Amino acid sequence: MTGAPAELRARVAADYQAVRPLRSPWERTLWILPLAILALFAASIAFNVRQDAPNLGWLGVWGLSIAQSLIGLVVVGAALRESIPGRDWSHGAIALWLAIPIVTVVAVTLTSWEASPVFLRAGWWLIGGICFAGSAATALPVVALASILAARAYPTRPAVAGALLGLGAGLMADAGWRVFCHFSEPAHVLSAHLAAVVMSTLIGALVAVRMCGLRGEEHTLHEPVGAGEDHGDRSK
Repeated sequence: MTGAPAELRARVAADYQAVRPLRSPWERTLWILPLAILALFAASIAFNVRQDAPNLGWLGVWGLSIAQSLIGLVVVGAALRESIPGRDWSHGAIALWLAIPIVTVVAVTLTSWEASPVFLRAGWWLIGGICFAGSAATALPVVALASILAARAYPTRPAVAGALLGLGAGLMADAGWRVFCHFSEPAHVLSAHLAAVVMSTLIGALVAVRMCGLRGEEHTLHEPVGAGEDHGDRSK
């Protein structure tokens, strides 16, 4: 700025404002923890605990759900890192972050089914719709808060960051909903429950892109992985 006109230097100096340093992604993830706990207990408090809980035991009901919820929280943390310019994940890492929640749901489902096989014999579409809607709705508060946290970092790939945070939110919501759902049949869980996780992922991506649009930013959905590298790392 030494060679700039005095008037320009004065205008730039007048525009200086102190900014609050952006905390690390994992520190900001802690803001999600209260909502993760709420999502874990909401369904069982509002309704009840699944009828086959004695067959599954504490580990099969709460142990698996707590583990699934924590994995969802870590995925949200990955989304908050992705939202920082210069900290975006590689294609391979993104594929891994997307695969981990799906594998988790499948593994928890098969483990529950092996320990306590309970078929859904009647009302397939009605019960499936209730589980889908309930789980998807439970994820929305986490999606909303995580989207705000991600938007503060000005992500260069909002669709990717939004999809990851939505996926993590969906995993946390399903962790709580499975505590209530009385049916362990894989066909039910891997359709209604997993579909709710996918829906949460789509909602997260759409919300993130929309929030960037409201700020007047333009982003492509397929921006190169290295985009934003020259912005520097704003996390500590």
